Amino acid sequence: MGNARIVSQSDQGLKVCAAAARISTTEGGALGLLEGRMGGDRDRMLVKKVLSSGHKSLIEHHALTVAMDSVSVLAEQFLIESRLVAFTVKSRRYVDFGGAGFYVPPSLTGELRARYESAMRDRFSDYVALVKLGVPLEDARFVLPYCFASHFYMTLNARSLLQLIFALRYGRGSAFEELRALGEQLAAQFEALYPGVIEAERAHHPDARPARLVAELHASAPAQLRVTLTAAPADAPAALERALDFTGRYRMDELRALTRDARARELEALCYTFLLEGVSQACVTHFARHRMQSPLFEPALHTLNRGRYVLPETVAAEGGEALERYEAAFRANERTARALGEDGLAPELLSYFALSGHTARLMLTMNARELSHFMRLRTCERAQWEIRAFSQEMLRKLTGSFPELFRWYGPGCAVTGRCPEGRLSCGRPKTL
Repeated sequence: MGNARIVSQSDQGLKVCAAAARISTTEGGALGLLEGRMGGDRDRMLVKKVLSSGHKSLIEHHALTVAMDSVSVLAEQFLIESRLVAFTVKSRRYVDFGGAGFYVPPSLTGELRARYESAMRDRFSDYVALVKLGVPLEDARFVLPYCFASHFYMTLNARSLLQLIFALRYGRGSAFEELRALGEQLAAQFEALYPGVIEAERAHHPDARPARLVAELHASAPAQLRVTLTAAPADAPAALERALDFTGRYRMDELRALTRDARARELEALCYTFLLEGVSQACVTHFARHRMQSPLFEPALHTLNRGRYVLPETVAAEGGEALERYEAAFRANERTARALGEDGLAPELLSYFALSGHTARLMLTMNARELSHFMRLRTCERAQWEIRAFSQEMLRKLTGSFPELFRWYGPGCAVTGRCPEGRLSCGRPKTL
């Protein structure tokens, strides 16, 4: 079982939240209220009372860091969808995960458990074999199942933690015993900080409807990358010109200078929605790390059902034993998952058979300011090859829709004239 533990928090989190509760209705300054003699149970009662009236922003003043140890990467992907949380994850591009281990659902017993464990060990054997054959770690990882163990830190405020607890225990995560268990661990620690708040919130906190999970597996086959620009401003130049006229900082003939501006808020007037197809599960995580966007994700089981997977150039070019082992891993995984499903393994448990290389569909919406940041990082030669390919295709679509603006987008070296990668620079600066 994974472990979720609060390892640090604001030095005076409760006291600050209580002072914030008093500041709107009590005379005195912010520091004076903080240094007052109130404290302990009186502060907790006040915070609970304010929360019960609907003012949840109060506990955003309390920041916490949670260490996640040995949770499945399926759980990691669920958690990393939380937009108001900062994450740092152990990298599968640079760290060998051959001995990482994997999550086994406690409810799985007998023959089904033995077959599950055997199948997962086989996928780890495939990973180790591919690494020995010279396949880079970032490409060998595609054969790892979504039960393999992940480790990461996440930092969030108490309100976001409360929302996450509800999502794990009663919302979209409640179909998975692993996620429910993580929710229980976090709930117990939250209860120690704010007694009674979870129970009080439960009465009027609507449950989020979980995705419908049905196992309908298709034959395994390589996928194709596809990017569709599904929504864009009806008249992007006019919308941007209105924003520029409002601030008076730049003109339409100064768009390159705008894209280099440290606070190009005018670009936020333009929003674009993309449908990405053929995105590996591993690459979905790279997209999710961009916090200033609105993404929609598929459940892992959908990617297993579809059966499509990425075929990295390092494997295709190597050919021979590496290619045979790689493709055989997906076929064997499909056969085992299908057989276990027919023998009664629940769909939510079959989700752990999704491999990191199985491909998903991803819908995301970003404004032009965030797209500028995204392109600087993801069209860079240092970016992971898959997300670089998607970002380059996204940029082609954008440039076709509004060339006067998006011609000035690209890797950081081309936009700003300097490489942000330091000693890790590729040494081949781009120009626009």
